[in-house]
Amino acid sequence: MKKLSFVAFLFFLSTSLLFSQNWQSTDYTKHTWKTFNQLQIIHEKLDPSDIDYSLLHAAVFYVTNEYRVQNQLKPFQYATKMELVAAGHAADMVKYNFYGHQSKIRNKRKLRDRFQIQGLNPVMIGENISSTAALQYEYGRKVERPQSPGVFVYQTSKSEIVPMHSYISYAREIVRLWMESPGHRANILNPSFTYLGTGSAVYGEKSFYNMPYFMNVQCFGSD
Repeated sequence: MKKLSFVAFLFFLSTSLLFSQNWQSTDYTKHTWKTFNQLQIIHEKLDPSDIDYSLLHAAVFYVTNEYRVQNQLKPFQYATKMELVAAGHAADMVKYNFYGHQSKIRNKRKLRDRFQIQGLNPVMIGENISSTAALQYEYGRKVERPQSPGVFVYQTSKSEIVPMHSYISYAREIVRLWMESPGHRANILNPSFTYLGTGSAVYGEKSFYNMPYFMNVQCFGSD
């Protein structure tokens, strides 16, 4: 089970989450998507019980820029406040148990509201969201009820364990899914968008033995 959704707006239409661990916000000035892909830390296992969110957000950012460059577009510029918007909405979706572009929180109802809370008011804004398994789960396959916390096994005679993602493999998975969806792809490849911030928040999918999933958000803005 995975869910995707996107939204984009023009101005005239109705319209604690940055973590300092292996990755710092200043590192965005030091790397392109090519040099980011050469870092060893991106291949570390994405452990849902010990997440370096700053590194995960960076991985999604740079994988997105890789697609931009491959499609003859300028890479996105990193925007700290847009990362706060994205990470905040991901966390709110987990905390308040909803999935969508319209928040349950009154002063954050619309995407424009969430931007303005951070002092942002670009002419054009957009948002992609997804809810995707944190493990390398093959969608459609049945798994056993976990006997050990966090260990998921396919219903096969060999007791095949569902492997963990690395930071980069998870980023590639969710951006690939967005790129395969016309609306999400349009946001990623929109030449009018120049800034990007990404955010994620982990939760246990109650309908699936509490398998760890992430709410993922991309926030786009123009100059």
